[in-house]
Amino acid sequence: MTFGEHTLSFPIWVEFGNGKHERTGEVIDAKGWENALIVTDQGVRDAGIIDGVESSLEADGIEYEIYDDVRPNPTTAMVRDALETLNAGGFDVVVAVGGGSVIDTAKCATLLKTNSAPLSEYEVNTPDDVTAGSIENHTHPLITIPTTAGTGSEVDYWAVITAPDREFKMAIGQPPLYPDGPHLGADISLVDPELTASLPPRQTAATGFDAFSHALENHVAAGAPELVKPYTRHVMGLVPEYLPEAYETGEMEAREQLLFGSHMAGFCENYAGFGAIHSLAEVTGGMYPEIPHGEAIAAFTPSVMRYNLEEYPARYADVAEAMGVDVSSFSDTEAASAAVEAVEALIDEVDLPSRLAELGVDEGDLPAIAEKSLDTIEIHDNPRDADAADLLDVARDAY
Repeated sequence: MTFGEHTLSFPIWVEFGNGKHERTGEVIDAKGWENALIVTDQGVRDAGIIDGVESSLEADGIEYEIYDDVRPNPTTAMVRDALETLNAGGFDVVVAVGGGSVIDTAKCATLLKTNSAPLSEYEVNTPDDVTAGSIENHTHPLITIPTTAGTGSEVDYWAVITAPDREFKMAIGQPPLYPDGPHLGADISLVDPELTASLPPRQTAATGFDAFSHALENHVAAGAPELVKPYTRHVMGLVPEYLPEAYETGEMEAREQLLFGSHMAGFCENYAGFGAIHSLAEVTGGMYPEIPHGEAIAAFTPSVMRYNLEEYPARYADVAEAMGVDVSSFSDTEAASAAVEAVEALIDEVDLPSRLAELGVDEGDLPAIAEKSLDTIEIHDNPRDADAADLLDVARDAY
């Protein structure tokens, strides 16, 4: 499937389908670019996942180098290191091949290539920050090629980078604020299900559940536009149907459906907000960088749902229906509770951690997690208002 190029609301060219990564050289050549920097991580490189990209570049006469030092939960130092490599090589384009960590690192390196302020100047913590227009210049050309079905970072306007000195994950980003305006994001995305085939089961589960959580929070977010809801409903049905199969057997059709769901949720992220699930999970990840993001998301999701549905049961009744629960004889509150049970069953089915204690979080850190969550952009779109005491109750429930 090919999505058309949009120059107003979504300025990115996207191609989805098996073998799309093998068009990298052709796409770069058509743009008139001649020298590419491939940004990836050692695991992706060792698995041979970038071999097809390299072959494609070579076939079209594109010179390239490989930067493979990205690690999970990328830091400001990693972005600086990638930027130094980008600055040193005279590269026309960056090609990010990997999961969210790789793509977010590449996004921020291309941002700093053309914008002079420190990365922290592009952090967004409030809705006003999003529309402040801090990004003044178009970023350096970027092609994204995802290898996980989870983050949707290949098509969204955001990146998450850890500031170790603050033990805090910064949300970096900006949508185009006017036609053809500068923004954080790719110019081209080649979305190829074949590249997810070697993803280990635990990562398959964690990234797949992350995709589900994107659709869930986008669907119930405060002010979520109706235009995203057919898509978020579809993803909330798609992931529970295909994630267990992808986790258990790695079957290719299941992986393809998961990647499509993740990709669709990535588009929705640009039009609707998140909420306390992502707020709490990202703060936890900033304090415990060894915890995979999707696993932190899984640990918090049922508790946040229980908190929110007390005031917004109808929104979560919609979640239950999207997940395939027969709610025809239920009240909204009963259906909302059934949604929590369905999510807990999905977490259990793919062996994700259901409690923060399983992730090694110190119970004594819960107050700091709750307090820091108030500084995140995501908390502003949670459907139910929450202060530090409320979030501490949620975190204790998740513990």
